[in-house]
Amino acid sequence: MTIHDMPVTDRPRERLYALGPGSLSLHELLQIILTQGSGSKSVVNVVHDLLSSYKTLSSMEQAGLRQLQELKGIGYAKAAQLKAALELARRFESEQARNAHSIFNTDAAYRLARTYLVNKQKEHLLLFCLDVRLRPVSEPQIVSVGTLDCSLVHPREIFDCAIRNSASKILLAHNHPSGQSSPSSADIQVTRQIFEASKIMAIELIDHIVVGSRDYTSIREQEPKLFTS
Repeated sequence: MTIHDMPVTDRPRERLYALGPGSLSLHELLQIILTQGSGSKSVVNVVHDLLSSYKTLSSMEQAGLRQLQELKGIGYAKAAQLKAALELARRFESEQARNAHSIFNTDAAYRLARTYLVNKQKEHLLLFCLDVRLRPVSEPQIVSVGTLDCSLVHPREIFDCAIRNSASKILLAHNHPSGQSSPSSADIQVTRQIFEASKIMAIELIDHIVVGSRDYTSIREQEPKLFTS
């Protein structure tokens, strides 16, 4: 079946106009995003196969562009359309979380960090730049990707970004792909290194949190002496 085989009132775009986007199924929303099929394959069938291979939006987000293109009917353009739509959703969630917390704290950082770090298969270090009143002054920035250790994470990248955004304070967050939020010895060592640099740069390190699949750990709370030396 193609969209043109459907009664006009049953077509996804017409249903969206008549009933609002919240009334549409995931299948219908994806049909609107992808707009049309490929070759002899209708967009209805493309979306059906897409959802058969990737059951959830999270699994689509984890898939790379080339991986998506392995599915018949998903080419260069459609893979880009999917990734762009997923990124818009992530940015909207991030914007909502950021606007809900004009004064930043560790809990707010965790909720916002999750929108950037959830389902990542590598460790990502996220930097929050704040003003003197603990208000975000910029979008969070990914400053490192890969296993967190002192050889890969250099304070220069962190503080260059903080200075560019006129930050008075910073807060760091990174994920553990294992889903565990307990800081490793390398996490502690990196935090110590960045804290020492923060004193020299006169840009306060508020905290460094480790984001797991279900919770987070504040290194400041677990290792308070790190932040007072």
